[in-house]
Formats: sequence, C-alpha cells, structure tokens
Amino acid sequence: VMRQVPLPESDADHMFRTAMCAMLLSQEADLRDDYSGDLARFHPSKVDTVKLLRMVLTHDVCEALAGDITPFCDPELVACKADKERDAMAKIRSVVGDPLGLELYDLWVEHEKGETTEAIYCHDIDKFEMVVQACEYETEHLKPIPDGVSPDQNFCGNGPNPTVADEPLRRFYMTTNKTMKSPLFRRLDQELRQKRELVLKSKGWAVTDDERQQYA
Repeated sequence: VMRQVPLPESDADHMFRTAMCAMLLSQEADLRDDYSGDLARFHPSKVDTVKLLRMVLTHDVCEALAGDITPFCDPELVACKADKERDAMAKIRSVVGDPLGLELYDLWVEHEKGETTEAIYCHDIDKFEMVVQACEYETEHLKPIPDGVSPDQNFCGNGPNPTVADEPLRRFYMTTNKTMKSPLFRRLDQELRQKRELVLKSKGWAVTDDERQQYA
C-alpha cells in the first residue's frame, strides 16, 4: 500500500499461498538440502505437516480484527501490536466456539512463540511468501530505470515513498535477508533472489549487497 501497488495481496491471498508453500513439506526431502546436525529437526519426515498447514492458515487471521500492523506503521500502533492481536484472537475464539476456537488460539500462540519446528517453518514460509509477492510486483510493475538515475537508488524511507513503478521494493529483501532457518526455505529464498536479480538487471536496476542473503 505504501508503494502504491495496484491490487496488492490481501491477508486471504497471503494465507492461501503460505498454505501452498506448507504443502511442500509433504514431499520427500530434496537432496540439495542439508539436514545434518542441529538441522535434523527440519527434515520433512519430522514435521507434523497437518499441524503446519493449519497453522499457516491461522497465523494472520487475527488481522481480520487487529489490522495488518507492520514495523513501518505508526510507532504507537506497533507498540500495542501484540496486545491488539491477542485480543483479536480471543474474540475470534469466542465467536468460533471451542474446541475449534481453542485450537485456532493455541496455534496462533505457538506461532507467536516461534519455538516448535512447525512454528519456525511457519515463520519461514510467511517471510518467503512475502518475498515471492514482492518479486511478482517488481516483475509486473517496475519500470525500466530512467536516464540519470543510479541503479542502486533507494529513496524508500527517506521522504515520500516512491511507487513500485519507480523503484525496486528493496526493503522487502533487506528485512528478510537472514530470517530463514530451515534448509528448504533458505534454498528457495536464495533461488528466488537470484531470479529477481536477473529481472532487475533486465530493467537496468541493480541489487545491493543488503538485499542478498546474509547467512554466515
């Protein structure tokens, strides 16, 4: 919305697409992904895929009442985000009724804590789908770079935000460059960033180092 994207993704769009991503875990592990050592917990065979699917379909349902509060919203709103979302989930539980209402609430709490394997996967999928959507926006709407503009220009956050047509959506990539924890979504994220770099290059734009993955 801040970047004036035509017909931006809705919460329902986002949760449906995260559900499709979650279904990737129902497949055999890809040999390109390393699940040795501490990463063994992320092996697809160890994931409760039914629970994960239900979690990704629940993780943002609170925004139906609380709104979509991002880190770039008004600071006072950001400060009360957790309370607003918790209250929203309590209301949703009340309307739905137990036992389903309790399940939805518990899944949301588990996601927010981010400790279980399914919750970590849910966070990875959430961020990955956001980056996928940003890449689609740039592919469809970003214009070729005008003469006299630096290929790595980044005015977003420094005055009036440029539209998606006028500058790449760099902040989506900069804020997610080291958030993925599972081998599968780190790889998919890296593949997507490489494809996105080619898209930007074809339009005369450059990718900054801060937009690339930053894992040690």
